[in-house]
Amino acid sequence: MGRLSRYLARGEYGQLRDCPLFESDFLQVTVAIAASSPLLPRPDLLLLARPVLPSPPDPEEELQLLGLLPLSLVRLSLRSLQRHQLRVRLVTGRTFYLQLLAPPPRLPRLFSRWLRLLFVLREAGGRLPQDPPRDGAGLGEPEPQ
Repeated sequence: MGRLSRYLARGEYGQLRDCPLFESDFLQVTVAIAASSPLLPRPDLLLLARPVLPSPPDPEEELQLLGLLPLSLVRLSLRSLQRHQLRVRLVTGRTFYLQLLAPPPRLPRLFSRWLRLLFVLREAGGRLPQDPPRDGAGLGEPEPQ
């Protein structure tokens, strides 16, 4: 169970307490893809959380939920395979980048799981409403460096 799963299990966000999550730590944030209901065939939410300083009686690092976004309003794509980076574009046009954090031996395998998840989401129609249809759409094009 990851940090965000443990945080949600405490019950402050009741509906999310038991939802299945795929989560990882990225530079500055924890990111999770979740299904808001076990009856859904595919995930439908993106959760973003950031660490906050622990309070004195509890030495474990806390998280603060920053955002809970429907995946229908988000486009996830590959930014850099070598740097283990993803691109997140919101329906508003705002774009930000996520760099996966993990111990070096685990990094390639964990990032490949994120790429498989991107493929599943893309196959589910994970385009933003204003995205034009593309021929041969894959995981997305990397941003120019």
